[in-house]
Amino acid sequence: MSRHVKALMVSDLERRYSEVENAILVQCHGLTCEETGDLRTTIRETGASMSIVKNTLARRVFEARGVAFDGACFKGSTAIVWGNDDAVGSSKVVADWRKKNKKDMPIKGAVLEGEALSGVEAEKLVDMPSLIEIKTMVVSAIAGPLTALVNITNNVLSGVPGVLQAIKEDKEGA
Repeated sequence: MSRHVKALMVSDLERRYSEVENAILVQCHGLTCEETGDLRTTIRETGASMSIVKNTLARRVFEARGVAFDGACFKGSTAIVWGNDDAVGSSKVVADWRKKNKKDMPIKGAVLEGEALSGVEAEKLVDMPSLIEIKTMVVSAIAGPLTALVNITNNVLSGVPGVLQAIKEDKEGA
């Protein structure tokens, strides 16, 4: 590949990844065209994108942004998944796809909030709750006590007419 073509590819990758704060790097060696297409479709359904890039060009782009990976991240075929604001969600999508299709596709690294993660750290993202799950937990934690307070208030208020009726009957009977 000529230097001019590499320079064009690097500038395209820099433009594409200029605003990316969260991404994962996945080993994609051994996938057929159909499997790659299926994985891309699955990822696209979550609002993310996937591109398979030349390792030296990807390393150059990430290093230019101040994100330095260890050498193991750029060995073998590498796919970069980016686009939604949730690297954890992207890692779960890849993990679910590889489990469903029985493929050995380790996550080689990740960029989380602009910081590089090793492969071991990136694989741990799969076990973390996604951004949507965290938001759901926060809303549940806030809404739980409020719901209990409303229920207690309703129970107290629903008992008041009964107590008043009993007092009225006692006074009428006396």
